[in-house]
Amino acid sequence: MADQAKRKPHQGETPGDRPPPEGLVQLTQDVLQLFMQRIADGVARTGVSAIDTHTLQQIADNFARADDPILRKTLSRGWTRLEAEAEQAFWARMRKFPLERLIVSRFEDRLTPRDAAPILGRNLSRRVIPATIAALHQMVGPDLFDEYERRARDLAETVRTVEGDGAAWKTLYRHPQADALVNDILVYIARYFADAPKRRQWMVGFMDRNLPSTKTEAERAWRFGDAEFHLLIGGLYAALKAQLADPAHRARHVKRYGEEAVLMVEETLAALEHDRRQVAGA
Repeated sequence: MADQAKRKPHQGETPGDRPPPEGLVQLTQDVLQLFMQRIADGVARTGVSAIDTHTLQQIADNFARADDPILRKTLSRGWTRLEAEAEQAFWARMRKFPLERLIVSRFEDRLTPRDAAPILGRNLSRRVIPATIAALHQMVGPDLFDEYERRARDLAETVRTVEGDGAAWKTLYRHPQADALVNDILVYIARYFADAPKRRQWMVGFMDRNLPSTKTEAERAWRFGDAEFHLLIGGLYAALKAQLADPAHRARHVKRYGEEAVLMVEETLAALEHDRRQVAGA
């Protein structure tokens, strides 16, 4: 999947001409193979060398309704593989756009493990990743976000030149400039969270419209609600909040952003904490 994400279209090629995802190809082959097997089973039951149209229609109807238990398992397995490939493609994009990866690292500990189902109110579905980036992009604005992206890409390239591909990401996550870059964004957007209930309602609606769809039962049972908003935003701001609680670190932030901006962030964090308690006690 990563190779397909890197692949450039040939001249004159349209998106419809590009190879489909491997998972979709495999799912199609598995379904067709099962369909042919069911036809063969029908022939074997009749004891003749051909199958009548009525029996064939019954087989097709069962497929259309997904009544066949093996078909249901095949579709579920195929969907899981497609979701995994979509996430792999997203992370391949993150290698090209490292700012997104740095942002996600701030709340990655609140995401559900890759092979586990999300639990409502306890952790975040991994489907929130692209929707969160889209929300931040909207709050920051395209021009400024692109500038942050350029700075992150330049920093990633510098670290990669020194460390090599293998160790680059671990070093980048701990790099002071990477920490400052993400903090720059969080300080900038803090003004939007000053009215925490209003921003929470906006964010819940935004996520509802922008979360990728799913067909798994566990994912369908999960939704982005008020508690999930605080899981996400609390994770995003956790490191900055801890830094501001340390006088020496706070002084460095005042030097970088100014006292007024730092006070605004602290007031926003207090408003978010108050709203979190209100939501938890509701």
